Amino acid sequence: MKISRIVQNRALWLGVYAVFITGVFLYLLFPSELVLKRLEASAASAGWMLRAAALRPSLPTGITLSQPRVSRAEGAREFVFSGDSLDVQIRLLSLPAKVKRIGFSGRAYDGRFDGSAGFRISGAPVEGSATFEDIDLGRLNAGGLAALRGLTGRVRGSFFYAPENPVGGGPVGKLSLYLSRGAYPLPEPFLGVSRIDFDHGTISAQLKNNRVTLEKLELYGRQINCLLNGTILPAERAEDSLLQLKGVIEIAGKSKIKMNVTVGGTLGSPVMRYI
Repeated sequence: MKISRIVQNRALWLGVYAVFITGVFLYLLFPSELVLKRLEASAASAGWMLRAAALRPSLPTGITLSQPRVSRAEGAREFVFSGDSLDVQIRLLSLPAKVKRIGFSGRAYDGRFDGSAGFRISGAPVEGSATFEDIDLGRLNAGGLAALRGLTGRVRGSFFYAPENPVGGGPVGKLSLYLSRGAYPLPEPFLGVSRIDFDHGTISAQLKNNRVTLEKLELYGRQINCLLNGTILPAERAEDSLLQLKGVIEIAGKSKIKMNVTVGGTLGSPVMRYI
């Protein structure tokens, strides 16, 4: 009986050793450069430019990109995303299904993020969602979005996006942000104040029926508060999206000064009017 157990234990450990050695060889022989080139080519065919310092396999069934950079092909100098690392894992249980799913996580802009995405066999995206924490807004590239330029602080939150609404009506999405310890430069000065220094803030928005409903944009500081809501009409180029916002700006103190405000123009060229 004892001999049988010893043999079984040896067989078990030999099996574990064989699996380990096989895994090491597969890791060392993984065609990292070839896979990275394939990813870059796939991104280019979709109108995007992907670059990374290195690619390596990631257990159990994924890859990790070091210093990934993503930009539009026609504006390669302005990165849409610039991170420290990105780990992508294939969800094996989704392989037999019509929608293939991946999970991802990483670090970027001094913070971290994780989420998941679904794709059809053709490669067309079905949906995606992510959560993120402690992102440094000052390190984000606003590109041509003047409405976001100069925004600083830290942000955490989540978003969901699906390019097709199951019940019709175009893409759908939801965004929730919580901001802290930052500043926002006003497009137009308000009573000598050129920016809002805020302690905390909240942004909540939904995409439906080809328009973004900004449910609330609230920034609270020691001296000035800003409360806005309204709609944003998306355009092919994000900077051309039309703004239709309204709200209140108030200066804190014993005699609070409140001023109604409207924000028009576009994300690339916002126009603020005080009423």
